[in-house]
Amino acid sequence: MKPYFLDTSALVKQYRTEQGTERVQALFDDQQNALFISELTIVEYTSTLQCLKSQGEITAEAMSNARGNFDNDADGRFVIIGLRGEFIKEAKTLVLQHNLRTLDALQLTSALSFKILSPTFVSADGDLLKAAQASGLTTLNPLE
Repeated sequence: MKPYFLDTSALVKQYRTEQGTERVQALFDDQQNALFISELTIVEYTSTLQCLKSQGEITAEAMSNARGNFDNDADGRFVIIGLRGEFIKEAKTLVLQHNLRTLDALQLTSALSFKILSPTFVSADGDLLKAAQASGLTTLNPLE
């Protein structure tokens, strides 16, 4: 088993064809990979789709299909890391150390909660990847 933690910027590429989709698809296709996401991703992913729809980048039908496919994966393909109270303090520290945005700090905190498994942190956000590396995680940017 190879554990991967996907933040929302990477995960969206599984459900919408864009730069980096092939790299993310390869992670999904290998059934030996354990795919971890934060519970936060459920809301953040929906928000991302809503923004894309509001900006006219996707149709309501495409949004519905993407949400349905994500929900199916959430029911069995993902290991979902629940948010815990101590994550807030850890995320606050990450914000101060790495100048991260709130949700990025919570995503990284979720990944660090199972650092003992040596997950690869997957993100398309350069600043978040730098913070993950500085925190001792192996990283993968699907855009590269």
